[in-house]
Amino acid sequence: MAKPTCLIVSSDYLDLDVYLNIRAFYAAAGYRLLRTPGATSPADLLVVLRGDNGSDHQDFPGEIHIYDYVKEYVVDWSTRYPLASLLRLITLSTSVSAPASASTLTAKATPSQSQPADPSRLVGVDAYLPVLPALWCVPWRRKRPRPLHLSNFKRMKGDRYQQQLLSLIQTGAVQVYGSNWQLVDVQTHPLSYWQANRLLARSGRCFGLMWPYQRGTTLSGRMWQAPLQGCFVLSERGTDILGCPGVVELESFEATYLSRPLAPDACRQLSHEAAAFWEAHTRTLAAALGLDPGLPLDGPEVRRQRRLLLLAHLQFRINRLGTWWGGLLTPPLWGLRRRLARLARRLGYKPLPRG
Repeated sequence: MAKPTCLIVSSDYLDLDVYLNIRAFYAAAGYRLLRTPGATSPADLLVVLRGDNGSDHQDFPGEIHIYDYVKEYVVDWSTRYPLASLLRLITLSTSVSAPASASTLTAKATPSQSQPADPSRLVGVDAYLPVLPALWCVPWRRKRPRPLHLSNFKRMKGDRYQQQLLSLIQTGAVQVYGSNWQLVDVQTHPLSYWQANRLLARSGRCFGLMWPYQRGTTLSGRMWQAPLQGCFVLSERGTDILGCPGVVELESFEATYLSRPLAPDACRQLSHEAAAFWEAHTRTLAAALGLDPGLPLDGPEVRRQRRLLLLAHLQFRINRLGTWWGGLLTPPLWGLRRRLARLARRLGYKPLPRG
């Protein structure tokens, strides 16, 4: 019997960590993942990431799962996908700190949209994203005392949390990685997801910093990825709306908190608690979506996504070297890229989509 098919799309950007979790989740649930929809045989399931502000796939006739975790768009989903047989909107409720659960939900319409939503086709699922701990956990490493902040610089003029964090970074109390920090005279560089994951595994604490409109409405990716590595997340007050293990809410980002000792056993215990928490959340999410809650969270599908994570890291390094050295190293690097692509094809993997 042929497997049902699933197409994963994102209209504006692709978060690789989210994408790999989603791929592993639906593959483990028994779906065959497609790159593009077939002209004569569309996918059985469409998965939309980041909410949605696009216009593609508007005539999709099957079931659609929409993950609204960025909180940037307000959409009348029944109008956006008028032919969908069923719409499931996966989004966190700010008033409920509980595992994933299904409930009825009325779509919100933008002012320019006058056609009323059809709530009979729209089901809300109070949940965050699926997280597969086996995809991210690495062997235990000795913790470094200096906290991290892994993020691109956000243009948030006048935000007191950002100003306090910037002060800690400029004094050397916090180490930062990411893009655009030269805008505030901080010299650093971006990391691949693979590198960031391993830096978190060597750290006991890291800072999160969310956009003001996201605080209290969604979660930061650091809130699941860092605790899985035994790394506590220092976040703004009111941001841990799901009660995630390892998230420490602070009224302000101050150096006095960083002087508190951090026991290695606490970090090790955190990684176990976080893995159990996210496994339970992911299984409950599966049940709320009508999938098998006993889906395997470790196995061949997870290992495939781990290899994609490593291939994405190699591509990142190639691109970085190409930027640094320009045309001098471009020919041999492109040769290496072609060899890696051939190896991936022999192993049965398809190129990562561009986001």
